[in-house]
Formats: sequence, structure tokens, C-alpha cells
Amino acid sequence: MTPEEYVQRHKRAFRVAFDYLNDHFPPGEDDSWWEQAAMDGSIVYAENGYDPLQLQLLAGVCNYLQMEWMERRKENEA
Repeated sequence: MTPEEYVQRHKRAFRVAFDYLNDHFPPGEDDSWWEQAAMDGSIVYAENGYDPLQLQLLAGVCNYLQMEWMERRKENEA
């Protein structure tokens, strides 16, 4: 791959992760929301060629969504 191709690949991976976050924020409360979010992530990953960077970024976004969900739940309990 040329340096320019890497740049385009990296831009695409970050764009996909960013768009996924925007489409799934704020995190839902029930299991069906999380199941759909996981399915959506799998679809996006496949549609974009199973890019390993994209997988890591999507996993990071999912971890962030989980932390956000936990924080919101904690605030609602207080």
C-alpha cells in the first residue's frame, strides 16, 4: 500500500467509527438496543472490508457506549 492509500484507509476507519457513534448515542437501556447495536457494528465492519483498524475503533466506541450507559444508570439511581 502506498502512504496515500494508508491515509485514505485510516480516514475511512475513523469516519466509520465516528458515524457509528453518532448513530448509536446515547446508549439504550434494554437488551434489544444492545443487540441491534452489535448487529449494526458487524454490518458496518463487513461493509467496509473487515479493516483491522476499524474493528479496534468500533470496539473502542462500544466500550465508550457501555461506560456512558453505566454512568447514566448510576446518575439515575442517585
